[in-house]
Amino acid sequence: MKTHNTTRPNTMAVCILPLVFLLVLPAVVQAQFTFTTNNGAITITKHTGSGGAVIIPSTTNGYPVTSIGDDAFESSSVTSVTIGANVTTIGEYAFDDCESLTSVTIPNNVTKIGSFTFQSCTSLTNAIIGSGVTSIGEEMFEDCTKLTSVMIPSSVTSIGNAAVNDCFSLTSVTMGANVKP
Repeated sequence: MKTHNTTRPNTMAVCILPLVFLLVLPAVVQAQFTFTTNNGAITITKHTGSGGAVIIPSTTNGYPVTSIGDDAFESSSVTSVTIGANVTTIGEYAFDDCESLTSVTIPNNVTKIGSFTFQSCTSLTNAIIGSGVTSIGEEMFEDCTKLTSVMIPSSVTSIGNAAVNDCFSLTSVTMGANVKP
């Protein structure tokens, strides 16, 4: 005689599991970073996660994440970074020596990028800078030896010294008309 297993999964468990995941997710995101809160805004001060693809949230603990601090990701093994909609500032050396970082897109909400930000990101091949950025710091992409293309929007009016120094693979730079010498 053939028997059939007619047990169904517990539908309540199936419905609750996604809800539990959503409640735990902010804690998981927070566990990847140390940060400071100042005047109701958060600055990421250090990446403590294992690397790979990283998402910088728009908010955490009910406050907007507005800055990536100096040295925050320095020498980490991130391969890509998605920057949240509230981030307006990226500090100096923020992604310095991230040898696994392959590409970067700076969203339009970012207005200020510090000097040396992507220095020595030796796997970085392309960079797109959003239209909110008005200046590019000195040596921003220095020693990014695999960097082949950079897109600089018309919003940028100044570029610091040696911004693409020792980028030996650079074959394409698209630059807006507003950069002043």
